[in-house]
Amino acid sequence: MNVVATTRRRCDFDKFLYASVGDDHNGMPLTVLSALARMNVDPWEEASRLTQLPQESAVTHLASLLGALGNAPLANGDSARIAAPLIALLPYPRHRASPMFKAFAQAAPTVPPAVVYTLLSVLTYLIFMLLSQWMMTSSQAPRMQAASASAPPITSPSAPPANDGPKRAFK
Repeated sequence: MNVVATTRRRCDFDKFLYASVGDDHNGMPLTVLSALARMNVDPWEEASRLTQLPQESAVTHLASLLGALGNAPLANGDSARIAAPLIALLPYPRHRASPMFKAFAQAAPTVPPAVVYTLLSVLTYLIFMLLSQWMMTSSQAPRMQAASASAPPITSPSAPPANDGPKRAFK
């Protein structure tokens, strides 16, 4: 198994492994992870194994593991009642999925990665163009307002300007 698949799979078990089982005899919270670790069972391997079992078998197996936790008695004492909702937190492999989910997964169209990449590239380009257009227009607006405020007012002459200079006679 490669590193990426292992890392992703380990994250898939987080809801299950960090779920509360109850309290130990000291009143400290006990998770599935800590309960399995106290029994020297690898929590991730056990979670992976439980996902391969049918749901009823997985509940029975986890209940027997929780019941065997001798030095940390559970507050409720009913390990089967505690195991059922914990098993529901595990990710289901495709072969355990319900028939309706299988039919939906087969009918769902798949989009080739090249199409997704092209659409994302076009969307990124459009966002860039819109932002640059907005920045250009917003930076020009204050300059235009400043230019119109500093320009001299335009007045319309009511009479022609008077020419008070010396008059010459042409011969």
